[in-house]
Amino acid sequence: MTYSFVGQQARVLHPSADMRVALMRRLASLGVQAEERWPALEPGDADAHMLICDIDRGESGQFPWQPGSAPMPVVGLVGSETPGRLQWAIDQGVDAFLPVGATANLFSTLVIAFARHAERGAQRQVQAETARRNGLRLPLIRAVNAIMQAEDVDDAGALKRLRAFAMAERLPLEDAAGRYLSAVSAITTTRGRA
Repeated sequence: MTYSFVGQQARVLHPSADMRVALMRRLASLGVQAEERWPALEPGDADAHMLICDIDRGESGQFPWQPGSAPMPVVGLVGSETPGRLQWAIDQGVDAFLPVGATANLFSTLVIAFARHAERGAQRQVQAETARRNGLRLPLIRAVNAIMQAEDVDDAGALKRLRAFAMAERLPLEDAAGRYLSAVSAITTTRGRA
């Protein structure tokens, strides 16, 4: 896999103007357009592709998002490795750490940050889908009961039929249950009008 950051936008959030300039030069050598910020990001900065921020003087109010929910990969610049500062960075969801004296390693740190950020995004999607499907358990039970009554089968038989329907429709079982119930409701409504 090849990695390229050419054409991407970065924000550099650091109290030292010299450090901001040095990072912006390094980013420019990677084809990244960067803008410097201090003491806080602006709401429009959430559209950037990456953030490089100082964790030694970082504060939660500097970001226009909730801790741990950055919309882009975040690299934390580490000067002093104090436990409190590192914990703050972890709580903020920093994806990768770069020692202040090792800015020449920015490319590999960005690769790690982007991979970690993508992994977090995938985990959030899985969690959201799991929560969504868990919220559909009652319709699933209703669909199984409706099949039991309509087809005079036990719960195992009804579940088997619902699974077959889900496979045929290429849907998760919970969504198939909702579709089945909608179809039954539509049929019942049509018969009631006849």
